Amino acid sequence: MEDTNAKVAAAGNADSTDSGELHDAIAAHLQGWCRACLHLASLAFLACAFVQTARRARGDPWDLAFVVAAYAILAALFAVLRRAEHLTPESPAHERRQLQRAAWALTTVLSCTFAYRVARIMPAAMAVAVWAMTATVVAGGLYFLVLNDGRGSEPDDCHVADDGKSTFHKIPVDDIV
Repeated sequence: MEDTNAKVAAAGNADSTDSGELHDAIAAHLQGWCRACLHLASLAFLACAFVQTARRARGDPWDLAFVVAAYAILAALFAVLRRAEHLTPESPAHERRQLQRAAWALTTVLSCTFAYRVARIMPAAMAVAVWAMTATVVAGGLYFLVLNDGRGSEPDDCHVADDGKSTFHKIPVDDIV
């Protein structure tokens, strides 16, 4: 944000007639403000929802523990995703993989937490279906975020359509986050 403020000031103080640079700097500054406002609005909404839900669950300690745990995991996931947003292409690959693994672990815990809560009130057959769907999501996340390192995307691994273009490309792990 300070970089955009400096760019706006530098563009405004320069005696150049190129208003394009000034326009780009102002647009970048506004984009930063909009992003910050969106983050604050989402945190405010999450805080209000947490307070309302915790107030309703205060009579049952297990319900209150579920609410607190779910919101804590969600806040940790937001923190991990925020760190991932700030990564640059020059960021170390091990840091990127570490954040992907942390995101997978947190989403797994959150999914299992909600699956447990939902399966408790379902009939047995539906509970099995809930856990099967959760296991599928967890296994898919494990493959795509943890085990898949982006290797093996040679042209031999792709199906070539009639127009000669590949129809499937694996995204390298460094480009995912």
